[in-house]
Amino acid sequence: MEKEHWDSSSEKAKELKISDFGTQEEVIEKARMERFPQNYTEARKILSSFIVNPLKNISGLTATLSKNSIEKILSDAGEGSAKNLKAHLLAAGNLDKLFTHSIEPWSFEMNPNKNNDNIADIHRLYALMEYEGKITVVKITVKEMKNLKDGNRIYTIRSLQVGLC
Repeated sequence: MEKEHWDSSSEKAKELKISDFGTQEEVIEKARMERFPQNYTEARKILSSFIVNPLKNISGLTATLSKNSIEKILSDAGEGSAKNLKAHLLAAGNLDKLFTHSIEPWSFEMNPNKNNDNIADIHRLYALMEYEGKITVVKITVKEMKNLKDGNRIYTIRSLQVGLC
């Protein structure tokens, strides 16, 4: 499978269809969020509870969350890519469910302008989240480390402005 260009992962999300994630009923359940953090402190507390055990998605990919990852995820809420703080905090507070139901329909090149020395691959996963009565796409970036004992690390999450229904 030919890899997609490294900076096209958010744009590719526009090609996703509900059927990529399951039946209409399955999608509604997968997209239903369980926690609703109202601020950074609440989101940080929820994310910190995920550090203990690796998360596993439906295709078998496992990844861990570190304190550094949590801070990266929360700092992204203030950047242009996380245009909606409320949606970003909702995604952060439900990262475990989003990761569990995430799919990886494409493989992407690594950004040649970044230091990739310790990275074997970067996975860009997509999950669905109900937000303000619509189902939207959340992108989760996972770094697969070259040293197997370092495992895979969740690096970022982004609530994209992409709706499926």
